[in-house]
Amino acid sequence: MKAQIFAGVVIAGFLAAGFTGAAITSHANPQKAGSTAKDALPFPKAPRVTAEEVEQMVKDGKGVVIVDTDDSESYAAEHIKGAVNITYDPTTDASAEDQSLSALPGDKLVVFYCNCPHEEDSAPMVLEMQQLGYDAAKVKALQGGLVRWEQLHYPLVGTDVDKTQETGQ
Repeated sequence: MKAQIFAGVVIAGFLAAGFTGAAITSHANPQKAGSTAKDALPFPKAPRVTAEEVEQMVKDGKGVVIVDTDDSESYAAEHIKGAVNITYDPTTDASAEDQSLSALPGDKLVVFYCNCPHEEDSAPMVLEMQQLGYDAAKVKALQGGLVRWEQLHYPLVGTDVDKTQETGQ
């Protein structure tokens, strides 16, 4: 009886705290001490690469393909120089997206990014690429996404960027 009451209290506490089950981790991949479910990285199995590493690869002329996962309007407004656009939309049929993804080279590093700080849209595409048979070492999400790229003042292009350059702001 005490065990049932204790379990009920624990479950009620989880529900009151907004626990959804997403923060459960195994002993092989424990969260950092003091972190909360809010701090947990979405799609933790998706490999990431830093903006600094990608920028250096681009400067060195290393074979890297950069993919913007935002919608075409956002892409037109602002994107990483040289990036191609393959929109991530979890509500549409994945087969059309899979055709676009399958056209990406398997012999170069493919880096996906979104305009979000925690790779919410780019990381699922990385995992989808792995499901399509791409080597996990060859597909990665840009850590910090476009937000981080902008913070580092790395090259961007697009209609919004061009307006900023014209006005000198």
